[in-house]
Amino acid sequence: MHPSRQFLCSGDAGLGWAFGSSRTGASHIRSSRPCEDAFALWSGATGALSCIAAAVADGHGDPRHDQSLTGAALAVHAAIDELVSFHRLHEETGSRVILRSEFRADFSRRATRRWREKVLEDAQRRKIDILTQDGGSRGDFSRYGTTLSATMVLAETILIAQIGDGDVVLVRPDGSLEMPIPPDSTLMGSETRSLSSRDAHLFWRTATLDRGEGGVLIAATDGVSDSFDGSDGEEFKKFITSLAARIREFGIESVAGSLNGWLDRYSEIASGDDLTMVFVCINPSVGCPEPEPFPENGSETPVTNPQNDTLSGVW
Repeated sequence: MHPSRQFLCSGDAGLGWAFGSSRTGASHIRSSRPCEDAFALWSGATGALSCIAAAVADGHGDPRHDQSLTGAALAVHAAIDELVSFHRLHEETGSRVILRSEFRADFSRRATRRWREKVLEDAQRRKIDILTQDGGSRGDFSRYGTTLSATMVLAETILIAQIGDGDVVLVRPDGSLEMPIPPDSTLMGSETRSLSSRDAHLFWRTATLDRGEGGVLIAATDGVSDSFDGSDGEEFKKFITSLAARIREFGIESVAGSLNGWLDRYSEIASGDDLTMVFVCINPSVGCPEPEPFPENGSETPVTNPQNDTLSGVW
């Protein structure tokens, strides 16, 4: 488990590079609360086939979920474990149709089960009571409640799974946005699905995309979009697009070196929440032509707060 303010980077020369940061929110700092977000990155190969895996989690944080900081950390590790296991199991499948079908059918159940196993081990080791009120052996996982987003980049396919809020956005090289998992329209206000729900495996949403010309895949906790105008808001979309354009123009190192400061600034002037972002910079797949550059004004898109005041000097 990484400290909440630590920056991490991982990559594979053929597929691309991933980096991310998790920052304690301004309101949490003022109230002496820890960061309850977490993220994890993994790159490597099973056999001769490489993959990049990333996961982001947001612990619920209220008194009923007093172990959510640990729950979020366990969630991202459970997600990475299952993504790598899934890749190893299907590395020789050879069929994108089968790969995608089995991911949609099986990943949510396996990831939920893996997380619960980790929670039970942690509760037993730390002597935390999570038994149901009737004393049965089935755990009540609400104390560890968290959301979770997970993604894996393979040779031809991008796999995405999510339970709860947060955002996963793919910015293609031409600047177009793909938001494969839209917000859950069945929920009201600040409600969110939880990995700790009894039937959590039924609340996951999954998506599969072609790797194609690649792009920049960005996964973020809801504190980021809440610092703008929400997941569907135009200002949030402009912000995401401008980040991808900046990576194309100035390189990964430039954006990675500034990310911590940007997140701290957005939390301070806007949401106050913990903020976590993970970027997966995906190379074009083999045989795909080199991407066209962003439109000339792509990197000039203003980054604004919900009141439309330009954040000059943030870059």
